[in-house]
Amino acid sequence: MPQNKPNPLQHVVMIVKENHSFDNYFGTFPGALGAKMVHSANPPSSDPDHRHGAWLTRDKTSVRMQFIEKDIPDYFAYARQFVLCDRYFTDVAGPSTPNHLMLIAAASPIIDNPPRYRLPVGTPLYNLPSLPMSLEKKGLTWRNYGGYAFDFIQDLHGKPQFKSEQFAQDAAAGNLPHVSWVYAPHDASEHPADPIDKSSNPLIGNVTHGMAWTVAQVDAIVKGGLWPKSVIFITWDDWGG
Repeated sequence: MPQNKPNPLQHVVMIVKENHSFDNYFGTFPGALGAKMVHSANPPSSDPDHRHGAWLTRDKTSVRMQFIEKDIPDYFAYARQFVLCDRYFTDVAGPSTPNHLMLIAAASPIIDNPPRYRLPVGTPLYNLPSLPMSLEKKGLTWRNYGGYAFDFIQDLHGKPQFKSEQFAQDAAAGNLPHVSWVYAPHDASEHPADPIDKSSNPLIGNVTHGMAWTVAQVDAIVKGGLWPKSVIFITWDDWGG
């Protein structure tokens, strides 16, 4: 009888960026199911409203602008060489936090960010089954690099968290868990600048800068010899208005 072969994939890496829809980035990608819109400034002038209420009125109020290949050439190169999901939609028709919860727990009890965006101290935590806990029950390892929403879930609250910068170090050393959730620091997250950001760091919201950070994480996986046994998903957390 044929022997079962071991799974060649030993590492799953999810790189999570911020606030861009498929058409906003890849609407002009050749052969993709996308829409061509007005070319956006880089960085964009503001972060569009992407709360649930804005989604309900999106046909009349959404910002129909996009970036093109010269803004994000490496993302287009990845799309040509590997797989591009042109039927990509945000899980929750709202902003970041509910979609971060979806990526951790495949569920979200909210459709808008909670008050103060980060959960206030003393606020009841969400009692949700989660993918990290499912991994632990199977004896598999995971790490959270820079994600804040893990602390909103009761079973994950207080679990070890690693800084975003630690991922590239671990990957280059060939030291990754079975599953990694990887979130960029704010300046490289591709999140458009908030009013408080505009005088602090001109790179915030610059999608080319954010892309370069993503590429550096992928390159670290290659450097650590993990490329043949890893699968990498690059995704954006919400539709961005």
